[in-house]
Amino acid sequence: METNLKTQLRVGLFLSIGLVLILGSIFMLGADRAFFKRYTTLHAHFEQVQGLAEGSVVSFSGITVGNVTDIKIVPGQNLIDLVLLVDDEFMPRVTEGSLVEIRTQGALGDKYIFIIPGDPKAPPLKDGAVIEVAKATDILGIISERGNEAEKIFDIINEMHRFTKSLNANSRTDKILENLSTATAKIDKTAAATQKLAEGLGDGGKLKSTMDRLDSVLTKLDKGQGTLGALINDPTVHDQIKSMLGGSARKSYMKSLMRTSIEKGEEK
Repeated sequence: METNLKTQLRVGLFLSIGLVLILGSIFMLGADRAFFKRYTTLHAHFEQVQGLAEGSVVSFSGITVGNVTDIKIVPGQNLIDLVLLVDDEFMPRVTEGSLVEIRTQGALGDKYIFIIPGDPKAPPLKDGAVIEVAKATDILGIISERGNEAEKIFDIINEMHRFTKSLNANSRTDKILENLSTATAKIDKTAAATQKLAEGLGDGGKLKSTMDRLDSVLTKLDKGQGTLGALINDPTVHDQIKSMLGGSARKSYMKSLMRTSIEKGEEK
C-alpha cells in the first residue's frame, strides 16, 4: 500500500515537471522570445487617438518594433499620452528628429503607430523621451483630424453624383456629345473657308493689287483729278451748287425748269 503511494507521488512529480517544461517552451517560442528582450519606453502626445487601443502595433518604417502599453491624459493639457514600448534592437535607429503618427491599415481600418526615422547620425532617443508627432499623411487620418471640414468633401461628392445622374438621364450625355461633334465639324468648315479666302486674297498679289488701286484712286481725289476730285477740291463748284439749292435762286431755277417742261409738253 505504501509502495503504491510512493509510486503515484513520483509519477505525479514527473508529470508536473514535464508540464512546466512544455508550458515554458510554448511561452518562450510563442512570444518570440519576448522574455529575453529589453524594451525602451517612449511617449507621444496626440490631440485624439480614436481607434487606437492598448496593444496596438508600433511600426518602424513598416517593421513591427513594439506595442502601445498605455493610453492616458496628459495632466493639465488637452492631449493624450501614448506610452510606446519599443524593442531596444531598433532604438539606435529611433534618433532625435524622428516623428510619429497614427496610420490606418487593412480593410477594417485598424489603427497603429508609425515611426518615421530621423537622421541616422543623430543620437538615439533615451528611455522616457517624448517623440514629436508628425502631421497626418494618411487619408483617413486627415479626414478624422479635419472633422467638420471633411463633411464638405462628401457634400461635393454627393453633388457630383447628382449632377452626373441628371446628366445621364434621358440620354442627355449622348445628345450633348452629338451636338459638340456637329459644332466642331461646322467650326472646321468655317476655318477651312476662311483659310481659302485668305489664300485667295494673298495668291498672285491680288490683295496688294487691290490696295494699290485704292491708293491710286484716293491720290487722284486728293489732287482734284476727275469729276469727283473737282467737286471735292474746287470751292467754286461748291458755291454754285449751294447757290442753286438755296433761297430765291433755287425758286427761279425751278420755275424756269417747270415752264420749259410745260411748253415742250404743249408743243407735242
